[in-house]
Amino acid sequence: MEEHANYGVDFIKATKRIKEICPYVKISGGISNLSFGFRGVMKIRESIHSVFLQHAILESGMDVGIVNAHEMLHISELEDDIKVACENLVFNKSEDSTDVMLELTKREKARKEALKNGGGAVEEKKTSWRDLEVIKRLEHALINGISQYIDKDVEEA
Repeated sequence: MEEHANYGVDFIKATKRIKEICPYVKISGGISNLSFGFRGVMKIRESIHSVFLQHAILESGMDVGIVNAHEMLHISELEDDIKVACENLVFNKSEDSTDVMLELTKREKARKEALKNGGGAVEEKKTSWRDLEVIKRLEHALINGISQYIDKDVEEA
C-alpha cells in the first residue's frame, strides 16, 4: 500500500537520528512488518529482512529485532537482482518497487514449484560461507544459528 511505502526508510532514518540525540537509548523494531505482504515465499521475505537489518543495525544503530535465525539470509547470500529490488523496496526508491518484488515473488514461487515437481536445476552457490575468514564464519554461524562448526572455528580464532 502506498501509504506504507516509506515505513522502512523512515524507521532507519529515525533510528539514526534518535541514536545521534540519545546515544545510550536502545531501539527495537518489528522486522516482519516490512515483509508481511510476501508471506509464503521465505526467500523474498528474508531477503527484505537482510537488507533492512544491514542498514538499520549496522548503519543506523538499531539494537534489537525479533527474527527467525533459522531462516535468515546474510546480505552476501542475496542474488543481485533480489538485493537491488529489496533496497528499492526498503528505501522506496521507485514507484514500481512493490511490483518488482511481486514479480520476483512469482519467479521464486515458480522455482519452488518446479523443484517440488522434479524440474529445475538447483543452483549451486558460487562461494560458501565456510570459505570466509574465521571471524566472518563465526559471525555467520551465530547470525544463522549454525552450531555445527563452532568448536573448530573458535579454536582457529
